Amino acid sequence: MREEAGGSGLSLPGTGEGDLLPGAHPRGVSPGSSLSGTGGDWELLAGGATVLAGAFFYPYVEGWVRHLTPGCLFRRVTGLPCLLCGMTRSLAAAAHGDFAESFRLHLLGPPLFVLLVAVTLSLAVETVLGRRLLPRPGREAGKVLFRAVMAALVAAWVLRLLVFGSEV
Repeated sequence: MREEAGGSGLSLPGTGEGDLLPGAHPRGVSPGSSLSGTGGDWELLAGGATVLAGAFFYPYVEGWVRHLTPGCLFRRVTGLPCLLCGMTRSLAAAAHGDFAESFRLHLLGPPLFVLLVAVTLSLAVETVLGRRLLPRPGREAGKVLFRAVMAALVAAWVLRLLVFGSEV
């Protein structure tokens, strides 16, 4: 027998990922588990905290970032902003309370910032309490959520191009 990489479930050699031994649970999922037993929750917490910290510190390092990075390749090739162009600056503006500028830079920046703050704080509270507060979407719900996010990004991009053009 071998243990699956990154998971707590055991499977027999040569079997598929979904073929678990009796009593074993899928990766990172066990009855009544808390954050202490799931790697994915820690990754979400660390990722959320990193993005929020970056949003707060970005205005102080923006000059260095512009100097050290090539910028958006899509914009360089097409002359148009990509789906996420302006998102970093939008999150930074929201982090500093300038929501009008944040919306101007990217229509989804302020809602994403609020969602990031709420989810990151909730995950931090879950860590302290040792129990889950937020539901975790299943595979099908995750697919629907991904499609909805992509549709929102495309809609915001088209609206941005219509309202602001390529100059944001």
